[in-house]
Amino acid sequence: MSLKHNVLIKNGFLIYPEKTIKADIGIDNGKISSISKPGTMKGDTTLDAEGNFILPGLIDPHTHPVYLDSISDVSKTGAFGGVTTVIHYAYAKPGKSLIKTLKDWKAEGESTSYTDFALHGGLFETKKQAPEIPEAFAMGVTSFKMFMSYAKLGWMTDDYALAMAMEIIGKHRGLAALHAENGLVIDYIQDKLLEEKADFAERFIETSPDLVEAEAIIRAAYIGRLMNCKVYIPHISSAEGIKAISFLKQNGYGIYGETCPHYLSFTWDELKRLGPLGKVGPSIKTEKDRRKLWEAIETRLIDTIGSDHAPKDKTEKDDFFKAPYGSPGIETMLPAVWHYGVNSGKITPNRLVEITSENTAKIFGLFPRKGRLEKGSDADIVIFDPREEWTVTPGNQHGNAKYTLYQGRSFIGRVKTVLSKGKIIVQGNDFLGTKGDGQFLATRIT
Repeated sequence: MSLKHNVLIKNGFLIYPEKTIKADIGIDNGKISSISKPGTMKGDTTLDAEGNFILPGLIDPHTHPVYLDSISDVSKTGAFGGVTTVIHYAYAKPGKSLIKTLKDWKAEGESTSYTDFALHGGLFETKKQAPEIPEAFAMGVTSFKMFMSYAKLGWMTDDYALAMAMEIIGKHRGLAALHAENGLVIDYIQDKLLEEKADFAERFIETSPDLVEAEAIIRAAYIGRLMNCKVYIPHISSAEGIKAISFLKQNGYGIYGETCPHYLSFTWDELKRLGPLGKVGPSIKTEKDRRKLWEAIETRLIDTIGSDHAPKDKTEKDDFFKAPYGSPGIETMLPAVWHYGVNSGKITPNRLVEITSENTAKIFGLFPRKGRLEKGSDADIVIFDPREEWTVTPGNQHGNAKYTLYQGRSFIGRVKTVLSKGKIIVQGNDFLGTKGDGQFLATRIT
């Protein structure tokens, strides 16, 4: 006798970190209620995934919804890329209260986000804002971003304030997420190049050297060890950064490493023709760095992938030095990692879902509600066609930026259908989501 569900996804290949199976998924009340061999269930709504892969909805741990895209916009463009949960960086700029910032962002997300979301606290004035950290834990925010760079902008957290904040975070069993570059050294290098009237687009890598990334990663982990605080390093960009992560993990330091699709997709030599549009921090580097980052994903030195979605208002003709850092990326994250990773044989589909869904859910305490196709988990599901070839253009992206780093690039593999808690929110080119359906998720560092 066949069981009948609210939604049935049939004939797909379900991808797990450790296995791939052909099965049907039954969905009821927003949850995965059954996984069974094909043909044994029925549904009020049936989606035939024949020939397609079924992935858990991606979890993007690294977005910035304060520029061209709002929280609502990020959730929508992310959904078209298969992202069903987002962890935003809620930045408390100098003079602002961390707690008020978190409350405002939570309220905006609950009223406007199409998909579920969580928050990192962002400290720009760490000495003054760090005493608010315990109250943030009570709100369900347990990870906190600080910058070891951008001294000239007044954003840099020095080692004194870093130790202070990490001690508080460690006592509450949280996570310090650190932009790991030596900001004072970078400022010195930039000043030298300004004196030389250098071509900053041509010499961009010099302003974000691999060694300053590696040094800061080591320093962050050492201070973290001293203060008994786990460390999360976002947007690792270099082979030297990977060497540092490898040393620290081999020696038992509590550290997680994240990289981003643009570091896996491009070299600066390829991208510098875009000028300011390709300006991200840390810089995109060389083919050697790109290759080592893929190796680190394969060998599990990299734990997660985040988009660093930060679309800024800039053009190719802007002054490169003055142009802001950042680019869009959440919608192209899955197709880029699939195309350059899976299609090229660097990683398996199984490893892809591990680093884009399950690992992230586990690190931030969202597992098993999120991150895996399992009975009882939220029915956040992506139907992905590994055969469709398509070309990226600003016109087929759904954020507010008028550019994408991938413009003109062809991918094989495309998101077809996306479900968030059992509701179809993306069907081909159609968006069916409801604003405010997203719920705030409290994180818990494991």
